[in-house]
Amino acid sequence: MVNVKNLRTGFTGELDETSGISARAKHAAGYVKDEAGAVARSAQDHPSATSTALLIFGAAAFLAGYIVGSASVAATTRRSYW
Repeated sequence: MVNVKNLRTGFTGELDETSGISARAKHAAGYVKDEAGAVARSAQDHPSATSTALLIFGAAAFLAGYIVGSASVAATTRRSYW
């Protein structure tokens, strides 16, 4: 439906949705984009802290994978020859 008030004032663009799922999704996408930019700027400002955090996270992930992998190995049967 055409909004006559907007046409009288010279507005010819699209109106932004203020409610609904698509408006909320656009708002959430914009928020995620802003936060990702903030993280990237922080990583650029502090490269040594970023590399240390990634190294610690990688070591913890490796250790967790090793523990899970070694726990899932079937128990070996040991034969007694005596």
